[in-house]
Amino acid sequence: MSDVKHAPHDPDGRRLTVRRMVALAATLSAVSCLVFLLGADYLWPLFIFPLLLGAVFFFELGSLAVTFWLGNFFVLYYSFRAPATAVVVRQALLGTLLFFLAGLLLGRVQRKSHEMQALLAASSLSDRLTGLYNYGTFVDYLHNEVTKSDRYGGELTLLMLDLDHFKEFNDRHGHETGNDALRRVGATLRTMVRDADLAARYGGEEFAVLIRGDETHGFELAERLRRSIASTAVQVRDGGEVFCTVSAGVATYPASAADETELVERADDALYESKRRGRNRVTIYAGAADQSELPASLSA
Repeated sequence: MSDVKHAPHDPDGRRLTVRRMVALAATLSAVSCLVFLLGADYLWPLFIFPLLLGAVFFFELGSLAVTFWLGNFFVLYYSFRAPATAVVVRQALLGTLLFFLAGLLLGRVQRKSHEMQALLAASSLSDRLTGLYNYGTFVDYLHNEVTKSDRYGGELTLLMLDLDHFKEFNDRHGHETGNDALRRVGATLRTMVRDADLAARYGGEEFAVLIRGDETHGFELAERLRRSIASTAVQVRDGGEVFCTVSAGVATYPASAADETELVERADDALYESKRRGRNRVTIYAGAADQSELPASLSA
């Protein structure tokens, strides 16, 4: 999912990194003490355990840190013993070099494996056509953000956007041109939606954007998106250009909805009110009988 906007950084990731650093340091210290007390001649291969941890946890960087420790350990070890012979020094250098090369190899293999796993995980979260998050990821993220809002306070605003007359667009210009239009809408959302917020392909030609902020912020973003999409050309087979427009609806939690399901329904209600009023516009949900459009002065 290389082009997908990522959700806000999870602090649990930082805590996991700290725990891994502590585990690696503890393992290195334990092995070093054991080898120092019982003799390095036969026990120094025990350093393979922290080397493996370093490669698994921190890839090449972890492997380099362990081999750096190992090299300095041998210097300190022999400085406390009888003066080392040239043979012992060569053996220590050779052992450190072998650990260094093995660590780099292990770290690189682990990094490639991690990148492949991340790619597979990302592909299950994103929509392949647009590069945005998919419906399932959006639903999970919406639930988590509503839960955080209930616990810590703050407002969430949901934007629902739908391409106008998309079926007719496909019938007139072909499905591949329609797919290109969807890709361009996805690119617009990726560019204009903040990293702290989330944009998703909700389904078909419908998109969802969840932001932190009130309805005014939501309206301003929806207006910017609407204008940008309307001005983005889509190439057709004969070399010409065509344009798409979107209608949008905006609803805010908790002001307009009691839960995430109702928030989606309210934003959808506002979206279809935009379509009823002529399309290519943004409407804010303000009650079952009172949909409203903010004045143009509030748009960015």
